[in-house]
Parts: sequence; structure tokens; C-alpha cells
Amino acid sequence: MEPKDWNKLVEKYHEEVISPFQPGVQNPLFQKLDQVEDTQNKIIADIGCGRGEIIEQLASKFKELYAMDFSPAMIEMAKKQSGRENIRFFVKDMRELSEFKEMFDVVICANSVLMPNTLDVARALASVNLTLKQGGKFFGIFPSMDSILFQGFLILEEQIKKGEEKPVENTQKILEAEKYDFLQGTFTDKKQVQKFYYEMELRVRLKDAGFKKIVLSKVYYPWGNDSGYVDFPDRPRMWDWFVVAEK
Repeated sequence: MEPKDWNKLVEKYHEEVISPFQPGVQNPLFQKLDQVEDTQNKIIADIGCGRGEIIEQLASKFKELYAMDFSPAMIEMAKKQSGRENIRFFVKDMRELSEFKEMFDVVICANSVLMPNTLDVARALASVNLTLKQGGKFFGIFPSMDSILFQGFLILEEQIKKGEEKPVENTQKILEAEKYDFLQGTFTDKKQVQKFYYEMELRVRLKDAGFKKIVLSKVYYPWGNDSGYVDFPDRPRMWDWFVVAEK
């Protein structure tokens, strides 16, 4: 998705996007941020900050916050979320951040590395890594393709147990499998394409970008009508990948 596409979403963001910061989500980000020492003397960047959902929390904790997004409309909305003087806003493409070389102690990318072209993904991750000081911390959230496959498994098992005549065809229809490219790891809806990540793919891409001490865990989303998924409340929740890494 390009800046013009995100500009259109700014007013109806929560109608179109499942946020990792919405109520009911088990998100380890703030717990991990609490473990960062001496935050009042450190600079943090929220790269791909969107509407600025967490900039107030970040700015209250760190010496200075750089909030960036390539959508001008998103940045204008983010400016309304906090009046703190220690926030600096930038309209920037994360694929080119050389002006911020080794400026940040901590960087957050929360579901912002979504470009479908894998060369762009590589550029973005390397560019984000460039902005970190040596030993700096990276916290990232990435859409999980493994989670989509898990949803497909749950749907198929239910279809089989119901004795449906065409369980595979039914599952593909319910999952909207035609919208997913499971080889490239992309999802297409209304001509908009975004990237999803397999666990091992994400580990390799982060390592290739220069990150070290890479640890993956999960951001869990609640089951329910607003989840965007078929509901299986007695099964493990759907998830995004949560990454902790260092430069």
C-alpha cells in the first residue's frame, strides 16, 4: 500500500485495520519497554507510527520521540494525539532513513513493514537497522502468515467434523484463500497488497538486515466478531509476530 492508500484510511482506520493496541489484545510491547533502562536519557523512534496510537505513552517515558510515517494524513492525525514538546514528527519513507543514521536507542515498527515487494522489505529493514545506535533495541510487530494457515486448519477440521461433502473447497471459500499468495506471503484485498511473514522467513530477513539477538514471540488477538477471523474461542488465539532484537 502506498501513502495515498493510507491517507484514505486515516478517518476509518479502526473499521479497516485490526490494531495490535486495541482492547483485549495480549501485546508484550509495553512490558518490554518497561525493561529498557534509563529511558529518560534515551531517544526512541516509532517508524510507521500511523495515527499515533501510542505516541503519548512513548513520549511520557523517553527523553525524545521521533514519530514517522510516509502518509501525510496519518502524521497530521498523529499530531493531534499528544501535545508534548519532546515529540518530533516526520513524513518519511522507511526505505530511506539515512539522515537518522545511528540516532536512536530504541526503534519500534508496529505492523508497518507491509510492502509486498520483498526487495522493498529488505531495504526497509536495513534502513531501520541503520537508524539504531550500536546495541540499540528493536521492537517489531509483523503480520503472521503462519497464523492464517492455522486458521485454515481450524476451519478445515470443523468442516470435516461436520461431515461436509467438500470440506477443502468450503475451507478455501471461508478463508478467502484466493486473496492469499502463500508463496510470496501476501494478502490482496480491493487491489491493495500487503506482506505477511512466516516465522523462519522473518528470522532470516532480520538477520540479513543486520539485526542480532533476534527473539520472536506473539501478539495474541481476541476471538470475537471484531477479530476479522472465524471464531474458535476454545482454541489458541490468532497472532502477529512480536520481535525483540538488537543492532
